[in-house]
Amino acid sequence: MPVTMRRRRKTWLLCGLAVVVLVYLCGWYQRLDKTFVALHTCPACYGQTLCSHLLHDEYSSTTKIQLTGFSTWKIMNFFNVKNVYYGESAENSVVLKKLAHDSELKEFDSNLCKASRDTEQCDVSQAIKTLLIKTSHNFSQIISRYPQLFKMSEGVKCNHNRSIQHLYDNYVKLDNGPYHHHHFITMLAVNMEPLILNAYQHQQWFPSLHGMCGRVMVESYVGPTLTQLSQVPWIVRADYAHQLLELAQDFTDGDVRLYLTDVSLDNFAVDSNGKVKIIDAENIVMVDPSIPGLDPTEHVNDGFGCRDCLSFSYEDLCGHTSSDHNFFAVCKGMLSSSAFSQDLPEGLLHTAPSWVMEKYPLLFSLVEDCAGHPYGNTYTATLPTRKKAAAALHTQLLAVLHKGQKSS
Repeated sequence: MPVTMRRRRKTWLLCGLAVVVLVYLCGWYQRLDKTFVALHTCPACYGQTLCSHLLHDEYSSTTKIQLTGFSTWKIMNFFNVKNVYYGESAENSVVLKKLAHDSELKEFDSNLCKASRDTEQCDVSQAIKTLLIKTSHNFSQIISRYPQLFKMSEGVKCNHNRSIQHLYDNYVKLDNGPYHHHHFITMLAVNMEPLILNAYQHQQWFPSLHGMCGRVMVESYVGPTLTQLSQVPWIVRADYAHQLLELAQDFTDGDVRLYLTDVSLDNFAVDSNGKVKIIDAENIVMVDPSIPGLDPTEHVNDGFGCRDCLSFSYEDLCGHTSSDHNFFAVCKGMLSSSAFSQDLPEGLLHTAPSWVMEKYPLLFSLVEDCAGHPYGNTYTATLPTRKKAAAALHTQLLAVLHKGQKSS
């Protein structure tokens, strides 16, 4: 047998042996138990509203959530760095999220112990209680005094009291137990996605929140992502594009502004009714336009310093009553011919049929006007141009969709 073949065979044998050892040490199947949800960290956790459905107690008659597919394999934890798992409850598909990487959760625990000044053999369940008592449960004070604790959180970048209060007022409708303050501040620091889903359930843009247990949240499974749907018929993608523009408008005009800071096509999915939803609501900046002293002129995202990524300034977003940021994020990030997505750099509206090009020749120039920004000697998009372009693009897409429906 050639030396190369022997070496290759030896490598495969070693890899196989390593897998067998890992399975032996870790076990084969993933269990939804107190260890999985890190229940020992509570109340420095996301809550316990769903524990009766998540933790498998053989004496309970409550409908249980079960892991499905690769999520049931313990060995997949070595590759599942995002800590996202899939499951089902009765006939409904769900997604389970730990809301951070393991290393990020460890860093949060360390910063929490430092904030409570309890660094030796620190118990995070006690550290969060100490911190809340020391600050009289004042969320704004905690955010201001301990910025390291919130370094992962987009939602508190502006630290506008009314925005935080809006999330809290809605959260206490879900969890008003004795430790709800502790759960709230933990999610606000680690990942505010459950708080956003809960506060904006009345909007169509988010999946349903089922609840939390320990350091796991459960939400409805929406469907395939826009990346997975990038090759469906063009007229279907045009519908997704028109929904994205409506989302940008809703978020921009809200009583509390919501600005998207991560517009990856993988962060949006489509449900069985064809509705686009955000499936990763972690990266959203919240701005209260009623704050005194904000600049009343509308901020223009000029994309400074970055041609192929979503460049923005927290100071600009937080310092203005309004911004065109969401239109720039959607048009440049997902619709334009130079989109940010590595999987779809030609944009969601690629390869339009000839009848669209002939009947709506301005459609794609409107996409680029909406996506344009100053960079070198290229075209400069002023605020009225971008917002007018976005509005005109939305109108043209509706006309295309109407024409497509009549033709089908």
